[in-house]
Amino acid sequence: MIRRFSSQFLGMNSAVIYHEGAAHLIDPGVFPREIARIKDFLHQKALERVTILLTHTHGDHISGWHAFLDYPTYTHVSVSNKSQTVRDNDVRYLQGMYRKQGLTEVESLTFPSNLNYVKEDELTQILPASFYFYHTPGHSIDMSIIVFPEAKLLISGDMLIHTPLPFILHSILEYWNSLIKINNLVHQFNLQTLIPGHGKPASTRHEILDRILHEQKYIQKLVIQGKECVDKDLPENKLKDKLSSCFPELASLHAHQSNIQTFIREQDLLSADEFRTL
Repeated sequence: MIRRFSSQFLGMNSAVIYHEGAAHLIDPGVFPREIARIKDFLHQKALERVTILLTHTHGDHISGWHAFLDYPTYTHVSVSNKSQTVRDNDVRYLQGMYRKQGLTEVESLTFPSNLNYVKEDELTQILPASFYFYHTPGHSIDMSIIVFPEAKLLISGDMLIHTPLPFILHSILEYWNSLIKINNLVHQFNLQTLIPGHGKPASTRHEILDRILHEQKYIQKLVIQGKECVDKDLPENKLKDKLSSCFPELASLHAHQSNIQTFIREQDLLSADEFRTL
């Protein structure tokens, strides 16, 4: 059974997968009231054997970790490679989120410690359901998805969100390759249900594949048109304006502007030919 909790912070999803007293709690809540709701649910369902799973360590996804210290936490081994500077930035962002809500007690908000690291494509057998972690960087350097093969369930973190466009903070090239990887895993495991890190879930394989294709088409257009602009030797500010004008319906969105900045930073590593075939 699955219970989803949605945060007031950009609809961030936490999920509880549970059966017969055991549960996996994924990305456990953002703000205190939301974390309390999850705790109440675990108590009501008498779920005492709980495992915390983290898709990645951006502030909104690690916020609730401090409230569940009695339970073991698992995440992909890529998290172990995050520098102390990046870890500190994750926590500062989280503390800033709290302060914007008028919450001043932020000392307990820390980067998760005593983590159990799961290797790529390693089946972890813990009740109530076995799972795999797969590294899918692009949104962040440590972004990973979680596959529950028996439930045909995909937890996609901050990918495949039901929004007009992906949010690519780390690498466009890596995000693109991660989409290809996820597409292959959907077919390999015949995945039928998706719970993304934010917003609306998907309940069929067709819808999951549509979300992958939607994000691929956006990235394809961004890179191909961006490389055409680069070939014209536009200065950075003009390049940013040009790419904004190519997506008039998205130009005002923070995610699109962030993706443009990622493209500009990464442009020398990108070849339009790599993105022409879907």
